[in-house]
Amino acid sequence: MYNIKFVFIALLALMISITTVANEALMTEGEHRSFASSRVKFVDQIGDNLLYRGNKVIENNEFVFQRVLDAMVSENSRKTPVNNTLIAPSALPESIYFIDVNLLTMYNPKEVANFNIENNFFLQYPSVGELVHYDANAIFLKGFLLGIVGKLTDNIITNLHDLLLEKKVKLRIIYVHCEAGLDRTGIIIAGYAMRYLEYTYTEALALNVKLNLRNPNMSAQMIIQLYAKYLKDVIGISTIGNTD
Repeated sequence: MYNIKFVFIALLALMISITTVANEALMTEGEHRSFASSRVKFVDQIGDNLLYRGNKVIENNEFVFQRVLDAMVSENSRKTPVNNTLIAPSALPESIYFIDVNLLTMYNPKEVANFNIENNFFLQYPSVGELVHYDANAIFLKGFLLGIVGKLTDNIITNLHDLLLEKKVKLRIIYVHCEAGLDRTGIIIAGYAMRYLEYTYTEALALNVKLNLRNPNMSAQMIIQLYAKYLKDVIGISTIGNTD
């Protein structure tokens, strides 16, 4: 029985991996090409610290740092917040510390190149901020193979929340992104919304659309569902609702 279960999980993981590659191949050129200010959305605030989501911060092989900051206070970001109980800031202070939560994979040469551009930026300007990296594709695949998708996803999301809680001299701006800012980022922000903002599973699954973005791909939706089940059954969060 154990061997049959393991083979099933392995096949499921392989299917998810293939589906992810196929979905990425079908993306428009615009989804991969460069930073898109329209995908930057205000997520949450704790104390003075701010959390945002978006897509990759690269354009013409450069880290477009100021453009990212400008997009955070644009009308687009402010009018579609994830946390509806807050008013998104219309301006940022001059003194900030930027935490780049990078979800890119080390198995894709294009994403490795973008990761290196981001990493080199913070090596060159350490006082500006830092890069925090989670290879989301590798983490999710490991989760499927071991049957612990919920637990591994929760590790990322609780670590993200801990970053937002930290009190430092400078205001911390935390920016979560993958390549397109739709699938891997969609998983993490949907999970954050369920764990910390009392979103139901149904609301979290529809979050991308609520933010005027496209739906997460099929594999991302499956991970959101598995995480919702983990929050409901293991963590005991009562606001998740029906996860079927």
